[in-house]
Amino acid sequence: MSPNSLSATHTSAIPSSNTIDILHIEDDPRFADLVATFLERERESFAVHTETDPQNALTTIRDGDITFDCIVSDYDMPGLNGLEVLHHVREENPDLPFILFTGKGSEEIASEAITAGVTEYLQKGGGTEQYQILANRIQNAVEHYWAKRYLDRGFEAIETAHDGIAILSQDGHIEYLNSAYAELLGYERDELIGVHWETLYQNEDVDEIYDVLLPAARDGRWHGHTSFVRKDRTMIELEHTLSYSDDGSLICTLSKPTTDEAVQTELSVRERAMNEASIGIILTNPHAEDNPIIYANDEFADLTGYEKDEVLGRNCRFLQGKQTRKESVAKLREAVDNREPVTVELRNYRADGTEFWNRVRIAPLFDDNGDIEYFVGFQDDVTKKKTHEEQLRSQTARLEALFEHSPDMITIHDANGIIRDVNQRLCTELNYTEDEVIGKTVWELDTAADPDQARSFWEDLPTNTPQRFEGELERKDGTTIPVEVHLIRIDLDGKDRFVAMDRDITEQKKQKREIINQNERLDRFTSIVSHDLRNPIQLAQGRLGLLQEECDSKHIPDIENALDRMDALIEELLTLAQVGDDAMEIEEMALDEILHECWSTVATKDATLAVETDQMVAADRDQLQQLFENLFRNAIEHAGENVTVTVGETANGFYVEDNGPGIPESEHDEIFEAGYTTAEDGTGFGLNIVSRVVDAHDWTITITKGSEGGARFEIHLLNV
Repeated sequence: MSPNSLSATHTSAIPSSNTIDILHIEDDPRFADLVATFLERERESFAVHTETDPQNALTTIRDGDITFDCIVSDYDMPGLNGLEVLHHVREENPDLPFILFTGKGSEEIASEAITAGVTEYLQKGGGTEQYQILANRIQNAVEHYWAKRYLDRGFEAIETAHDGIAILSQDGHIEYLNSAYAELLGYERDELIGVHWETLYQNEDVDEIYDVLLPAARDGRWHGHTSFVRKDRTMIELEHTLSYSDDGSLICTLSKPTTDEAVQTELSVRERAMNEASIGIILTNPHAEDNPIIYANDEFADLTGYEKDEVLGRNCRFLQGKQTRKESVAKLREAVDNREPVTVELRNYRADGTEFWNRVRIAPLFDDNGDIEYFVGFQDDVTKKKTHEEQLRSQTARLEALFEHSPDMITIHDANGIIRDVNQRLCTELNYTEDEVIGKTVWELDTAADPDQARSFWEDLPTNTPQRFEGELERKDGTTIPVEVHLIRIDLDGKDRFVAMDRDITEQKKQKREIINQNERLDRFTSIVSHDLRNPIQLAQGRLGLLQEECDSKHIPDIENALDRMDALIEELLTLAQVGDDAMEIEEMALDEILHECWSTVATKDATLAVETDQMVAADRDQLQQLFENLFRNAIEHAGENVTVTVGETANGFYVEDNGPGIPESEHDEIFEAGYTTAEDGTGFGLNIVSRVVDAHDWTITITKGSEGGARFEIHLLNV
């Protein structure tokens, strides 16, 4: 075997700055424009193309003018829903990332989406965080899609290459080879799968491969010539390259040497190996006193900092020092005395006094008569490895403590769903012992898991990409616990493993059910108020109108005022019932625009509106209108028909003030309570609605005296 060169270059086959073309299918144009704005703001590489009609979207995809990298689709749309669009897309492109981004969310839709093969399922929510989450999921899905596409192309190139290419596992067994590799060595491909590389070499060459070629490959790349044993036991000299991938696999390429290269292989293999090796090599003379060094290569001089003439004639113990362990030195001496090979790792010292960890491998070299001629010593700086091992031991200790004492239930399982490890929390919660759980399958504990769907999901899950979903764990007694599952795929000591962290969400589920029940009661209430109460009032108002035509009574105006007040009370109650954050749609809007809209809907009579702001506010449009309309009505009711209402900016929000008589400070604490009013015809709900809208947006509101002595309401936007 003869080495020629060393290289440590590494490139990626996946583009790092390509434009990601996204097709967003959303029937609401305003929301589609908002999504596009946020996504392109989140990632400069995103180019969002919008279609509001699902059928037009499918036509756009089929036309092929743009090759889309990801589809983001709403669910509830006219003509076709999101899953029907997915079905059409999958017919032509089964791997294209497809994210269902919908406001109509339910466990049934989520389950149906996963079954249909959707890449990601994300429910629309409030706040801008949802767009960050959507951007991250698009990025991850597209990178996985690109990686798979480039991997397929790379695999095709390897399959058709003229050079022989093989991939070996960390323990040296052949996991893959192309046809050229098998042909060079006279085998069929399936005959070499699972075979250890030692089978392809003469016995006397194996040690040299371990000691020289593989260490050089770990440093970057080994390239040279090697004699291989073919299937028919004949020898073949081939140009040979070895390198390691990031996951520890050994990449081996073979090709026939040129005529000049074949001549070069006739030189001394051992001489060239020692002169060009990337590790330190010395030869010692065991027949001379103190077994002195008689040869050292350049790498040994570079490693130790000593010149060659400073090394020759000395025993290699000069590298030892205060922190060198006596046990390691004793092991070396015993092997030398017994004429045996040995490998130890010990702390040595360079010429400048700095420490380094040295992996020393010593082996005796015998002549044809079996008598020892020399000792060969290989020196390899493993300081980084030892430091990493120490850090790994420390991290492992911390992770084990976290694993055992985590408040969450943790399960580690393999790709077949077999549980390999669990923490004590899971055993306690499910009332199992550790031995009872290990060896079970995931679906024996999680009643919500389907074996086939789970295996398919795990197979496509990228490494180190967390996923979140819900499950239901079954205790030993048959009762169940709803859980939120955080799943991540990792390489654990060279093994493909899945870590599931399960959090008990019993209370969250209970609260959700209570909210659903509360909303149902609220729906029934609003139905009664809007129908069962309003209808009789409208009937009474109609009859009162007929009565006015037939007779003239001083009681009629009082009856009319009472009915109008009841109608106003019902309107305010319905508004109160609808104020909340359950269905809020937050959007950026200009205050001056919405202020004039609200002013036009209020009976302002001779009142005046002064807008002194061009501020943009993120809020729910309908609820913000309720806030301003009620503040305007309050000003007119309490300050008179000629009041001037001014809206302007504060340091962290806006204010609404009037030039009326103001509000006594003694009433500030109770003015926002439901039913509180000082106006004869007031309902007492207007300012309570204002307070509810402020709370729903996580804002705050305070009352102060205006610049002309009137009431001033300051709304503080905490997210500004």
